[in-house]
Amino acid sequence: MSNETRRIGLFGVTGVLIAVVIIAGFIVANNVFQVSGKGTLTIQVMDKPVELKNLNVTIDWARVQDQDGNWINLTLKEDPFYFDLLSLQNISETLSETEIPAGNYTMISMHVLTANATYLDDSTADLNVPSDVIKVLLKPQLNLEDGSQVTVLIDLQPDDLNSIAISHNLNLRPVIKAVVP
Repeated sequence: MSNETRRIGLFGVTGVLIAVVIIAGFIVANNVFQVSGKGTLTIQVMDKPVELKNLNVTIDWARVQDQDGNWINLTLKEDPFYFDLLSLQNISETLSETEIPAGNYTMISMHVLTANATYLDDSTADLNVPSDVIKVLLKPQLNLEDGSQVTVLIDLQPDDLNSIAISHNLNLRPVIKAVVP
């Protein structure tokens, strides 16, 4: 019987060792051959009330910059994406929802195709955006983990239309705040 007990013990130890080797193999393979994951980044815009009837903006592209300085194009909900910024008071609208590689991101850039304002007296003005691009720094930086979904809220805040939002040269200069969870 002692030989039988030894054989059973030997088989038991062998089985445990094989299981440990298989588990270790899966752990090593997962770490060595891991493909960079992806997560979903949602960009929303909203506004703060001002003394205008309309502040219309058309965005024809948006992109996000990773911590290494590489740019990733984002898919717009509509191309081009047109919205009246003032209709977004206390609500937000989704500009983009795009699956991008997991990682850390530092800036969002949006190209403004057109911008115009309608004042309370119904007069209108076409607005300029310096360099045609609105840049939004993400502070703290956005950390998108594999399989996660993150929503960044971009709040365009034209506080004082005469000095901050619209210059005398009709340059649109919104104060921008990005809320990164």
